[in-house]
Parts: sequence; C-alpha cells; structure tokens
Amino acid sequence: MHLFMVLYLLGLLIGIGFYTLTYLFSKEMKEKKRSIFLFTVGIVIILVGLVIGGFEGMPLSLLGLGVITISIITLIMANKALWRKYIFVFIVLIIIVVFAFSYLNRPDYWIIQKENEFASSENEIYKYVELLQTENISGFKIMDTEDSKAVILSLGEERTGTSIEVTDMEELNGKTVIYVKSFYNKSTESNPTIIIGVDRLEPVVEIRDVDGTMYKKIQE
Repeated sequence: MHLFMVLYLLGLLIGIGFYTLTYLFSKEMKEKKRSIFLFTVGIVIILVGLVIGGFEGMPLSLLGLGVITISIITLIMANKALWRKYIFVFIVLIIIVVFAFSYLNRPDYWIIQKENEFASSENEIYKYVELLQTENISGFKIMDTEDSKAVILSLGEERTGTSIEVTDMEELNGKTVIYVKSFYNKSTESNPTIIIGVDRLEPVVEIRDVDGTMYKKIQE
C-alpha cells in the first residue's frame, strides 16, 4: 500500500480520535463547534507540515488532510447522530480491512546463509557468490531458485570489512524496494555480500541503503 494512502487513513483515525475526545471534555458542545475544532486541528497539522517542508513535512500534511475529512463528515452529519456513528464504524472497519490486507499481502523475504547444506559450486547462486570474492563487483543480481528468487547484493572491494543487513522490503507502484543497512564491523569478506531470498518481485527492483546509496542492478 502506498505511503500516502497509509498516512491519509491514519489521519482519518486521528480525526475520529479527536472527535471522541471532544465528548470527554465537553458533552454540551454543539456538533458544529466540534466540527470546527476538528477542522482547526487539521489545518494546524497541515501548516506545521508545510513549515517543516519537503519530504519530512509531507506526512504531517497528509495526516491533517485526514483530520479535515472527518471534520467535514461530522459537519454534514451534524444533526444525524445515529448515521454519524454508523459512518465512523464503517470508516474504522474499512481502515482495519485495508491495513490487514496490506499486512497479509506483504512480500516475504529471508536471508540465505552462504554456508548451508545446499551450498555447492554446482549451484549458480553460490558459484556467483564465490566469484564475487575474487572480482570487484558492486551492485545486485537477481537469480532464480527452485520456488522463489534470490537477490545477491555486493558492495565492492572498497567496502571490505563491511556487513549488510536488510531492514525492510515493500512494493510501491509496480516496484519492489529493498531497504538495507551497511555498517563496518571488520567483516572478513573481501567483497561484502548478502543473499536475500524473496517470494516474489515486481518488474522493477531497487535496493536502497539507509546512508542514501542506491545500488545498481548488474546486467547479464
């Protein structure tokens, strides 16, 4: 699920939460005032996001947009308390279903150990891993396994002593993005390498390091 959608849905939940809080502080408050309060909160959140600016402020602005959406719904349904409850329950259920589907449909990944019972010079994956220790190759290569795929990432000899770990993987608009973290820990590999097993890949694959590095795909 796209990050923008996630943030907007969270904004809807936050809006419902703020609306509920208005009843805790003042049960006598008129519905229009509750809506105005929510709208004001949403505007403030958006303005804070704009002040921060750039990619860092964008999440706040999207959250504020969700809060404003709830304020508009409460204003439209100001005199229809029962329907308002139904709408809120429906929104919450939809958000739960969307998040549940997104979680269950996430691509799965695992780290393939370089030394295991299947490691053999006859296996193309391990043959390539052995080659990487003698060649100064930097980037990633995608190879097939029996029932999945393997993504082999190498950093090059200039990163000797570095290790790699995967922090997350997600699918974004027809693209698989793998997030990794490289760090120096006196690794003995001459060419730091990691083998990532994945159950599926989108047509476009990117590997991004937390330090901002974007690793290139090695062409056949």
